[in-house]
Formats: sequence, C-alpha cells, structure tokens
Amino acid sequence: MKARQFYRSAISAAVMAAISFPVLAANDSVPPVPFEELTTVKGTIIEPVIKEQRTRSKRSLSDAAGQLDGDWFNLDPEMNGIEGSSVDRVYDTITLAPSDKPVVVAVIDSGVDVHHEDLQGKIWENPREIPNNGFDDDFNGYVDDVYGWNFIGGRDGSHVAYDTLAVTREYKRYQAYKDYGVWLTPDEKAYFADVEKEYLAESEAANSKYQAFKAMYDEAQASKAVLQNKHGQTDFSLAAIELVSSDDPEVMKAAEYLVQTLSTWRSFDYMDSMLERYSSAVDYHYNLDYDPRAEIVKDQPYNPWQFRYGNNDVIGPDASHGTHVAGIIAADRYNQLGVRGVASNVKIMALRVVANGDERDKDVANAVRYAVDNGAKIINMSFGKAYSPYKDVVDEAFRYASRRGVLLVHSAGNSHTDNDIKPSYPNRFPLYYPGHRIGTWLDIGASGNYKDQRLATSFTNFGKDSVDVFAPGYKIMSTTPGNNYQAFSGTSMASPVVSGVAALALTYFPDLKGRQLKKAILETVRTYEGHMVKNPATPEVMVPFSELSATGGVVDAYQLLQHLQEKQQ
Repeated sequence: MKARQFYRSAISAAVMAAISFPVLAANDSVPPVPFEELTTVKGTIIEPVIKEQRTRSKRSLSDAAGQLDGDWFNLDPEMNGIEGSSVDRVYDTITLAPSDKPVVVAVIDSGVDVHHEDLQGKIWENPREIPNNGFDDDFNGYVDDVYGWNFIGGRDGSHVAYDTLAVTREYKRYQAYKDYGVWLTPDEKAYFADVEKEYLAESEAANSKYQAFKAMYDEAQASKAVLQNKHGQTDFSLAAIELVSSDDPEVMKAAEYLVQTLSTWRSFDYMDSMLERYSSAVDYHYNLDYDPRAEIVKDQPYNPWQFRYGNNDVIGPDASHGTHVAGIIAADRYNQLGVRGVASNVKIMALRVVANGDERDKDVANAVRYAVDNGAKIINMSFGKAYSPYKDVVDEAFRYASRRGVLLVHSAGNSHTDNDIKPSYPNRFPLYYPGHRIGTWLDIGASGNYKDQRLATSFTNFGKDSVDVFAPGYKIMSTTPGNNYQAFSGTSMASPVVSGVAALALTYFPDLKGRQLKKAILETVRTYEGHMVKNPATPEVMVPFSELSATGGVVDAYQLLQHLQEKQQ
C-alpha cells in the first residue's frame, strides 16, 4: 500500500513534538498489536466484501449462534425467532392496497451508487431537470441535479474524499483566535479548553496506533517477502502459511511471525484496510494543515448560509456507506439478487455531504433544504459528530423540514455512550429555542438479532431522553458499490431500517404527516418488559432494555401497519 506523507504546520509539528514513540531496531521482532474491528471513522463496523453473494440463496452470514440471514432485519420474532423489524410479515399478511405514488426518501450520506443492480428503479430522478444539458432547467440553483446533489464536490467534477474531524477544525479555530488575540468569554474559554484537551488526546492516540500498527505491518511485509523469495510461497492465507516447512531458519521465523500476526489480523487484505484506517486518521482526520475545501469546493467556509456550490456527481469516490444505507431502505425485493430492502415503492434521493471525516454544518443544512424542496417525505441521516459550530444554521433547516411535515431519522451513534449525558450532533434540540424540540425527529439505537443480553448492541449509543427507539443494526447485509454486497454493523444501519419502515407506512397511508408518522412508530414498538441487557457503556452491568430509549422498544412494521389500519376503520 502506498504510504502517504503527513504534512504538518507549525501547530501540527508542535503537537507531534510532544508525542514520542519507541524506536525499533531493524532486526527486532515486532509483536502483533491488539486486534481491532475494521470500522469507518464514525464507528460503523465493516465485514469483508462478499463478492459471490449476489443471489438470494447465498446471502447468509456466520454468527456466534450459527448462520444468520443477511437481511434478517426484515424478519419477525414470532414467525422466524429473530428480533427483526417484522417487515416480511407485513408483505405476507397485510391486504391493504398500496398507493401508486413512490415515497421519496433522501439519503444524506457519503454518496449512493445509483447504478447498483439491486437499486435499479429505486433511484429518484428530478422530473424537472433534463440530464446532462449543462443547464439549470428547474432554476433551483443546481445544474443537472438529476439524482440529487454532491455538496462536497468542485464545479470541475472533483470530490472531497477525505476531511478533518470537527474537533480538529475547532482546535484550529481556537489556535487562530489565540494568534490574533481574540477576546473570548468565560464560556468560550471553557469550550475551547475542552476542545484542546480532546484534540490533543485523540491525535496522540491516533498517532500511537498508527506507529504501532505500521511497525507490525512492515514486519509482516518483510516476512512475506522472505517466504516469496526464499520459499516460493504464493498463497498467504493463514491456513497455507501454517503448512510451511523448511530447513531454512529465516523462512521458518518468517512463517511463525505471519502465523502469529494473521491469527490476530485475519489476512493481508484486512491489514491493508486497517493501515488505511490508521493512516487516514494521521494524514487527514487530525491534520491541522489539511483543508480540501479551499482546493476543491472553493466555497466560503465561514459563510454558513452559502448555497449553490458542489456538483451533480452523487456517487463520489467512496459511496460504500451511503449505498449500504440506501439498500436497506430500497433494495429490490423481487429480483432474486442481493438483499430485500424494507420498502418496495420508494425512491432514493442521493445527497452527498459526508467524506471520510466529519460532515460540515452548512452542507447538512443545504442538503436538508434541498430534500424538502424537492419532495422528500423522509430524510435519513446516518452520521454524527462531536461538535457543531454552526448548529443554529442546521437547526433552522431541521425546523423548516419539520414545518413541512418531513420525518427526520438520525442514527444515535456508535461510541457506546449515553447521549443524555454527552450529546452528539446533529440533534433535535435547537440552540436558540430552549425547551423546544424538532417535532418530526427520531434518533435510533442499534439492536441485535436475538432476545438475549446482547439485544442492545455493544457499540450503540443510548439515552432515555435522547434516543427514541432501537432497530436492527448488527451484521446487516446490503448493497455496496460495484454490484457488491457487504455486512456492516452500526446505528447507521438501524436508522435506515426505521426510514424504510416509515416509507412502508406511507406507501399505504400517504396522507400521514411527519408528526403523525413519528407518533404512530413510537406507539407501536415491540417492548421487552423486564428484559435485562448489557449496558453498552459498562457491559459488566446489566440494565433493563426499557431504560435505554424513550420507548424501550424495537421498531415493528407489522404492529405499525396494524395500528394504522385499525385507526382508519
């Protein structure tokens, strides 16, 4: 893997100078570092790509309890013994006539592969725009916005692939304030003191992880070269290396090291992905010098009300996360390929705002307004961050969406923390309207597939006041770019399950407004009275599942549709 150079400013260099690492001699044996799951910067757990699982008959996954259906989120505890969202039961039993008009769901995310085989016929197309004529036919300020819009691209078609984290940007802003002698209020000083403490701790941890892993990675590559050059080895799977036998002590030492390393780190492909993950944190996420906006987007970064920038390429350089989210909502249920999405009569509006890093407030606000103005009934937001410097701008966009009756569905986060204590952003609590809440907002935690002590997943955020309901979010298989299918785990997967269930409800009851739909979803959750689970924050402590969210339950499409049908009669 090509290594990147870490460019550092004077500030970056000062931070890095305070961090020291042990220097390893060239001949020292480097012990394997402790295993970590491959995750995105947002904490979504990524399983290996499953290239051969294109047909329905091959979509099962391995689980601790045996084989697990890849789209188990559609299953039902009574019918299947799995704590899914009871979607299949709706299709099997509900006899209501659906509306002919598709439900438009905006996916604000990393991009969507609109050409994926399992999303054909499921992508929203702007009816007022003539494709690729270079003209803004509908006069909305976005030229050729056929499938949606990319708010983190340049007008020349370029893309922001990586970005810094919000804590990095806020720490950099604090450094600028100090350099220019800007007077700060006591509250601002306290805020930036927390920012500084968090940035320095996290950047040091990121660099430490990268240095330790890189040393192990280099040792593994050197051992691989020994086996290639001196033993003719071509198969570097763990099973093959365990069979290596040689009289050459250097060959055996290399083989032993690789057995030890791959027993922990699975494969060289997995190690390549982990190196990318660790190096991205150093090169981009915590890099005080990195600023892709200036060279690519060329917007006014400190003008949060600016709009009409970006480009119309909604796929971008890495649409894995957004395509996965879109597939959970909308993958074709009837084509015998891949997975079955929750809603069958739905169109995905693709809005790209999330690079490999933290999204920016102005992009989120503009994407929300675009979605509302172009007919989205539901907006799915599977992202979040620790700081929101222009929260008021985002709040106004959410209030606009809520007034227009749009349901806002947001993932609670994957840091196994209590959102009531430490909020994440965006959220339902407007900065300048104390006591007010966004009325059509839902925050979603991630549940597991069995009614056991792991019903609340180990990674999920929770909160009796700030998280509304849980939904399946463990080992969810869905669409990824290039007609691939992959299993991810995270609240990012739970959120589109709820968005899909909401879209399914609107398919049969199209006149429901956002507040009505939210109320119905929350009133019909599947509850687990007295059921004890591991506390995600302190897994050695058992807590009632009912205490982890406002409803204490898991979204249930069947109960929702039954409830709406009864109210109609």
